[in-house]
Amino acid sequence: MTTQTRAARLGQIVLYGLGAGLGTGLLCVLVGALLAGGLTRAGAATALGWGGLILTFLAGAIIYAQNGQSQSESSMRARLGEGYRAPGLPWAPILTALIGAGALFLGQFALN
Repeated sequence: MTTQTRAARLGQIVLYGLGAGLGTGLLCVLVGALLAGGLTRAGAATALGWGGLILTFLAGAIIYAQNGQSQSESSMRARLGEGYRAPGLPWAPILTALIGAGALFLGQFALN
């Protein structure tokens, strides 16, 4: 197993975030074009905005789920008399979703 530097890991997260943004944006533009009967600049901008919102809500859902899981785990262990230190947030998936959302919002801004 090789070790990974912090800069390499951050670069990987940025690359995955841009990939997630590109994939989500492409899917949203395709669905928007199918529903509208064609692709327009305004329709693409709206679709990119929806894609950004989807990824932003995904990041929030990850945070919400992690907090709920750690609360239930700590209360279960407290009943048993055990101490429990909740794990931190999974920053890599959260940042990946937020970087993708930011890329889509920048694309929406560029199209408007």
